[in-house]
Amino acid sequence: MDIKIICKKENYDTYAKLLTQAGFTISLDAELTFREDNFIQDTLIGKIDEVYEIIHYSKIVMIESFGHEIILHTLDKEYSIKEKLFEIEGLFEDKGFIRINKSQIINKTMIKEIRPSFNSKLSLLMKNKSMVDVTRNYLVRFKEFIGF
Repeated sequence: MDIKIICKKENYDTYAKLLTQAGFTISLDAELTFREDNFIQDTLIGKIDEVYEIIHYSKIVMIESFGHEIILHTLDKEYSIKEKLFEIEGLFEDKGFIRINKSQIINKTMIKEIRPSFNSKLSLLMKNKSMVDVTRNYLVRFKEFIGF
């Protein structure tokens, strides 16, 4: 069974050895994740074609879900990632990320404009020129989060 390890660099080899001895195969592409409890994550691993890149959270504009596919957007690229939206929401909330609707999380430092929209919604123009909506269910929390 494949497993991805998320931990401090100094502990990686120890965990990899233990998990390999237990019959796991270490893989960046695995669905199953071993995460160290006190690990503070500030990067995600994104995939374009068959190439993986490490992406710092400050470069992320937004992350969105299309069914089971999760896409991470930077200013100029789109990556496929394995993390689920709820995982990212918990990882990066203290770094300025917030869910704005059922399928999107945005980095508030990447908002260019905020515009009122129909049905008690807000439309956000992001720095990568994409337009996204804050839906009613997420509006109050969003306004509190950005101090609006």
